[in-house]
Amino acid sequence: MISKSATNKNNCTIGAHFTKNARSAWGHIIQSLSTARTQKILLPAYIGFTEREGSGVFDPVAESGSEYAFYKIQDNLSVDLEDFKRQLANQVDIVLVIHYFGFCRSDMDAIRQLCQTAKVVLVEDCAHAFYLEASNSPLGRSGDFSFYSLHKYIATASGGLLKVNNNQLKISKIPQHKLADRDDVEQYALTDFYAIKNIRRRNYGLYFNLLKSLEPIEILFDLSDNDIPHTFSIRVKNSKREELYFYLMDLGIPTTALYYRMIEEIDAVTYPVSFQISGEILNLPVHQDTTNEDIEMLCNAINTFYK
Repeated sequence: MISKSATNKNNCTIGAHFTKNARSAWGHIIQSLSTARTQKILLPAYIGFTEREGSGVFDPVAESGSEYAFYKIQDNLSVDLEDFKRQLANQVDIVLVIHYFGFCRSDMDAIRQLCQTAKVVLVEDCAHAFYLEASNSPLGRSGDFSFYSLHKYIATASGGLLKVNNNQLKISKIPQHKLADRDDVEQYALTDFYAIKNIRRRNYGLYFNLLKSLEPIEILFDLSDNDIPHTFSIRVKNSKREELYFYLMDLGIPTTALYYRMIEEIDAVTYPVSFQISGEILNLPVHQDTTNEDIEMLCNAINTFYK
């Protein structure tokens, strides 16, 4: 019988749930998969910690009481596939892949195949990436689950999103205290994601053109066709990152150094690449409120610092 209007709420949906933040989404995935027994979770060996915020990725793992291990990353923050394969052989249940700073530089097809062969649940951390509108992007679609952070992409103070890509895996009902606030959901609904994508890509390109010839820094990523950047990420050479950071701060120019401090469970001897990056990383703003004048001022300040 033909109905007068649509009534099936599950028809033409993406299987997503709004959460308090990305941390809540990740913790709920772990909890949902741990109903029968505690899971062993494989994580990338580049996870940060701050006194104020803790560790958004590792804290839910520790709180769940799960066993964990780390796999190595390469100097462009992609997955070290050889080490990844070795770690998968150690009875892993859940794998987390992080798309750092909004970029996917890992072979997600290969990672997905390895996880399927090992019968391991693959989760994508898209807290720095928001590719729900980018149909050609591999981000957020390769994993059985993916999760996002609204406030790192749109003008909200909090908010996360948990996406279920594998309908054979179920999550438990999300408790009220882990759900997103109404204001965050409304802002999500009102947001023009296409416009944000274009502004962030434009800002990234301006940074690239202004800083590409500056030898003391290394631009971490080239911008490919489908990339939507979270920040403009550079590596500051010759142990000058901290000095440059505070120089810019004194000028009233905000930057961040994401994952400048590793969680204590990751050691420098086993994971030297992670610690080298954490000692050099500096993240410059590309968000949609950033103007051309802001970027030119910031880049002029960096050039003045080196002169």
